[in-house]
Amino acid sequence: MAITQPTRNDAPARAHRPAREFAGLAREWLLRTDPERLICLGRVITAAFAILAIYLDPTRPNSLLYESRVVLGLYLLLAIALVIFPLRYSFISPVHLLIHGIDAAVVGWLTFLTNELASPFFSILPFVILAMTMRWGLKGAALGALIALLVQLVVGLPDLLDGDAELNVFIMRSIYFVLVAATLGYFGAYRERSRQRLAQLAQWPPGAIGEDRVSWLSILLEHASGVLGDAHLLVIWREQEFESGCVAYWANGTLQLADLRHTDFWRRHDPDHYEGRGRRSGEALNGLFADLPQIHANTEQSDLKVFSAAFSSVRYRGCVFVVSFANAADDTKDLSQIIATRVGTELERVALIQAARSEGRMRLARDLHDSVLQNLTAARLKLKLIEEGIPDGAKTQLTEVGSLILEQQQCVRKFVDENRPGEEGNLAKLEQELPEFLDLLRTQWNCAIDLSHGPAPLVVPRWMLYEIMQLISEAASNAVRHGRATLLRIAFARTAELLNLEITDNGTGIPGELEMNPLSLSQRVAELGGKLAVCRNSPGLGLKIALPLKLEVR
Repeated sequence: MAITQPTRNDAPARAHRPAREFAGLAREWLLRTDPERLICLGRVITAAFAILAIYLDPTRPNSLLYESRVVLGLYLLLAIALVIFPLRYSFISPVHLLIHGIDAAVVGWLTFLTNELASPFFSILPFVILAMTMRWGLKGAALGALIALLVQLVVGLPDLLDGDAELNVFIMRSIYFVLVAATLGYFGAYRERSRQRLAQLAQWPPGAIGEDRVSWLSILLEHASGVLGDAHLLVIWREQEFESGCVAYWANGTLQLADLRHTDFWRRHDPDHYEGRGRRSGEALNGLFADLPQIHANTEQSDLKVFSAAFSSVRYRGCVFVVSFANAADDTKDLSQIIATRVGTELERVALIQAARSEGRMRLARDLHDSVLQNLTAARLKLKLIEEGIPDGAKTQLTEVGSLILEQQQCVRKFVDENRPGEEGNLAKLEQELPEFLDLLRTQWNCAIDLSHGPAPLVVPRWMLYEIMQLISEAASNAVRHGRATLLRIAFARTAELLNLEITDNGTGIPGELEMNPLSLSQRVAELGGKLAVCRNSPGLGLKIALPLKLEVR
């Protein structure tokens, strides 16, 4: 067996290993120590070493040496008492101001007794600033510095007025206190901001799933942007097994979304390229924007910083780019990685929920086909057999009943067809699908129905076609049964993001509260994410419905 001898290059690493281990142990001990106990122990150590120093090198003037020892002795007793019997208050309670006031008063009295501005006890004042910073962050640092400057002014004022002023000591010590407060205040403010950001990140929107991707992606990215100080976010993700995916860009409260199925794009911008290959995040982001003309972004500012963090799940892999236009904190990179992991988890969760919903709809469609649809077919066949043996006068009523059953058959069949496996993405043209349905409504309600739409073909997903048919059917029912209408006018118009449906009739309207709030219609429109407005016409009523045009599969 060959034994590898340590090389000379290993010697420095082995020499520094004990130092690193000691530093690690000290760091862990400090982090595990209760901060209140740490302050109390610091007070005891300070008082004990002050007594040792004054014993080994007595201060001047000697006439006040006894008083100095008495003050230090009492202060040491107080420090020990606070270690044994700590105050039972919150670490940031204002009650601790009293104790720190005593700390400052003791130091001030000792400096007054021992050479005033030249007293060695002035070096204890930064302990007050440090302890108050630990408790109250930047506010504590500022208040501690103010107390230290006030103590120095009170103690040093007689020394400055006796003709033998040590003005240079007074000035430099004041600057020292200010710099100590500014430095400690920075770390206090940094800790407080990190705490707030982590707390905000922990409040991740639960169950952020809207009617479509735009809704829940907006909720997630708005929250993540707020955690990172209103940063811009770009998320790119693709299927693990297929060269298709999406890019979402959040900026200034607006989400831009692009579906991408181009093989060349994913070969150039596979999310795997952005992790562990030394590419700079800014260059990668600029390359993405160059190949995404549908995404409008302003990244020309010189002071922006870009961070990237990759994520991977069972179904997706992707990357989150964080564009910060202000001075980014040191923990922005770590927060970006946490957000990327959470975004990947949410994408996976939504995909699973949508798959479960699709499976549930397919199971329901199969059950409807095997039960309700077959029963309706059997009922129509029995009606035809009965119709052959009855007088002609009763055939009309049986024909109407048969038409109603046929209408329900077609509605159920449409639902079944829309939810068969492999057909979820089918689109439907309204001008081709609606005429047959409107013929059934004309027969059912014995009223005229006019349909109008723009010159451009109106294409919607089949699931949305089913919802539109239900809206029209219910509006026709209300108009005829409650308003005694004999004519309905249906008009469609489309914008870039909305499908507008207007239904008017020539009836008398709907009496009572139903006139301004048709409950069932309102609920159905709300579930589709749309808006419903009811207005009076002369004669009749008008319904104006605006539906978001969602082309993805639900």
